Amino acid sequence: MHSSDSKSDHVKAELLRSPLPTPHWGQQSGSAFTVRAGTTTKADPSIVLRGLVDTTRYPVWNRFVPRVTFPDTSAGPKGHLREGVLFTEHVDMYGNGKPSGLVKMKLLMTILEETENGSGGKDYKVVWLGKAYPDWALRSERVHHISCNSDGTTTYDVFETFSGPLALLVRVFVGGALVKRFKQWNEELGQYAESVSQD
Repeated sequence: MHSSDSKSDHVKAELLRSPLPTPHWGQQSGSAFTVRAGTTTKADPSIVLRGLVDTTRYPVWNRFVPRVTFPDTSAGPKGHLREGVLFTEHVDMYGNGKPSGLVKMKLLMTILEETENGSGGKDYKVVWLGKAYPDWALRSERVHHISCNSDGTTTYDVFETFSGPLALLVRVFVGGALVKRFKQWNEELGQYAESVSQD
């Protein structure tokens, strides 16, 4: 458990050798694994959601993915993620802050759901699929849950499950880095959402 020295509360990040199921690929086996991180913030769920899907703000708060690009054919509001949209994350896997070190990862957003919860607030689920490799070689799916709590706080939980023959190599070579970057992502999104709430 990590206590941030800024505004977000505690963040927990971990690598799970027993992978979590995902909406598209379901339960995976073999060399599959999951990277997961969770945090609680004082910001409203809708503000956390906006920070997540408005990629024009990523350079402001997101050191893990400081840039996102879209195909020229992408329709709709520029820089906003929505169902069916292809996009490319420019990933700073090792946190060195150098543009020359960014790795491009192609993704497809598949789910953006809003539901009412038992505390009278709204919860959100956002899902995207990895498209950088053929499905037979490496499958990845990232699931974001944004939940309103009865005390007025918001829980943000994100996990990504990797499977396929290349998943073992991903875990061995960058598994530890992914845990660190997922933790960083949660800390920074929570802090950004709280700063927006106070504007």
